[in-house]
Amino acid sequence: MARYDRLGRRLSTSFLTLTLCSGLLAGCMPTQQKSAAPAKEDSKDPQAQQNVELRFAWWGSQGRHDRTLKVIDKFQQLHPNIKIKPEYTSFDGYWEKLSTQVAGNNAPDLMQMSILYIKEYSDRGVLADLTPYANKEIQMQDLNEDVIKNQGTINGKLTGLPVSDNASVLIYNKEMYQQAGVEPPKLDMTWKEFFDKAREVKSKLGDKVYGAFDMSTSLEAYMYYLFSVGDTLYKNNRLGYDDQNFKNWLKMWDDARKEGIVPPATMTASFLPIGNADPNKDALMKGVVPIMGPQFTATFPAYENVMKDKIDMVSYPKDKKTGSVLLPAMFLSASAKSKHPKEAAMFLDFFLNSKEAADILEMDRGLPENKKMLEYLTPKFTERDKKMANMLQHVTSIQPSMYDGGPKGAGEVTKLFEQTVQKQQFGKSSIDEAAADFRREADKIFEKNN
Repeated sequence: MARYDRLGRRLSTSFLTLTLCSGLLAGCMPTQQKSAAPAKEDSKDPQAQQNVELRFAWWGSQGRHDRTLKVIDKFQQLHPNIKIKPEYTSFDGYWEKLSTQVAGNNAPDLMQMSILYIKEYSDRGVLADLTPYANKEIQMQDLNEDVIKNQGTINGKLTGLPVSDNASVLIYNKEMYQQAGVEPPKLDMTWKEFFDKAREVKSKLGDKVYGAFDMSTSLEAYMYYLFSVGDTLYKNNRLGYDDQNFKNWLKMWDDARKEGIVPPATMTASFLPIGNADPNKDALMKGVVPIMGPQFTATFPAYENVMKDKIDMVSYPKDKKTGSVLLPAMFLSASAKSKHPKEAAMFLDFFLNSKEAADILEMDRGLPENKKMLEYLTPKFTERDKKMANMLQHVTSIQPSMYDGGPKGAGEVTKLFEQTVQKQQFGKSSIDEAAADFRREADKIFEKNN
């Protein structure tokens, strides 16, 4: 809980600063300071510097791509001998491509890394240990120590630098609830209230609209459900939950499909997976459902860019406790096989610690983990930024669980979960069979990897 308390203090401090600024605008603007100086080069003669090329891979929406390309351009202006080659795609396509690259011994020098996969890629030796560059090429003092120690450091190696804070949420379309004459969902609603609201919307908006998106194939969504009922997904490098909770999860969504308040299996399968970070390709953007999740505060800007003031967000449904979690939105990592680790570290430092990068990125990747960059950006917060910060503060205050990326093999188990639940969705297995099949096959994967 120390991590949550610190985040709450950071947010509260930021809000206090923002409030004071509204009354004392001129005197409260941050003192202009010089940006962090570029790391010193080995030679004073730029022509003598080694020309290097680094590949940087990330996932996200078009808005994120555009901002990241501008950061790359700015870095290259400051370091003309370093060329950054961008590689970007959607969330689901990113991991498929990265897996292929790693298998072919062709991983990018720099990569965006999810908490879902960082342990697995670290254990496989894909990610570089950044410890030798800490407080040299990469300044660490303003990054969150708890996250670096507990989630960015794997088996004693610093393999991930946290980019931003994040909370799991549901994103909803305010206009669709208005059209239905239904009150929008509220913070901390129960699962019963979630389905009651979906049923009410469906009854008002007709055959082409459903009350909520079917989250049943998402292992991440299931993990949050387990947290809400007081259970856990993993334990001792294996699945750790009570099988009855998995059966309850499947039945809950099976009943909703049969009632017609969530889309049928064929329609659900036609949309990109939950968490793809590109609202142009999911059911919420297409107006098929009024609420989508699990999503994150860090993905809210991508939706807001497309849907403007139509959207808002609420915390994940609760049972005994909230299903929302706090987690780093993402990490930045380097390849253990990069031929230019020092230059890679210089870029990581610029991305996380410079005002030039902060001015470009703003809140696109979430609330910055770097406390000085957070303080620097706070007076510039838009209404959207304040909304994201308020949600992070709310989730911090309701005793959320810590996101669990799982043991080595969790990525493969995530795919297995989707395949197993889809089989049940399409009537090719019963709920009992799906529960037994998933545990048996998942334990085989974990036994092989751990």
